[in-house]
Amino acid sequence: MMVVLPLHADIGEITELKGNGAVLRDEPLPAFLEQDIKQMDDVRTANGRIGITFIDDSKVRLTEHSKLVIDEVIFDPNPSKSKMTMQFASGTARFITGKIGQIDKQNINISTPTAQIAIRGTNFTTTVDELGRSLVILLPDENGDASGEITVWNEGGEVVLDKAFQATMVSTIST
Repeated sequence: MMVVLPLHADIGEITELKGNGAVLRDEPLPAFLEQDIKQMDDVRTANGRIGITFIDDSKVRLTEHSKLVIDEVIFDPNPSKSKMTMQFASGTARFITGKIGQIDKQNINISTPTAQIAIRGTNFTTTVDELGRSLVILLPDENGDASGEITVWNEGGEVVLDKAFQATMVSTIST
């Protein structure tokens, strides 16, 4: 049975908060602990940090001066029906997959101004600087091994990260 959530259904909540942040929906809302997160939320930090836990136990942690737009999160016990799409617009974010990490990596798409990121059961960080350049780093698991696999691509080509601490910098949409 597929779990289809209405556009404004809760898909997660803020589980960590230090300093200032906001969730933009129809209007800006100051961020607070246990605040519900919905599809199409625009989460921003100022001089603060925000951690979000999604319904499948995936986690995103945003550092200071970051912006994340959550386009779509669908979690279904049947992995082929699950989907996650987000846009990291600026700052630094760490992403740790929960149960959604078991789905086809084609169904998980995280975009930055210069790259698309597909993940498979992983833990990684991405930093987007003021020029839109994207640095993506695959982090290790608790044993020091690669935590999964990341495919980073744009008009210029594709890179697969499959070793702990392997990284790529994407400077423009075509390189």
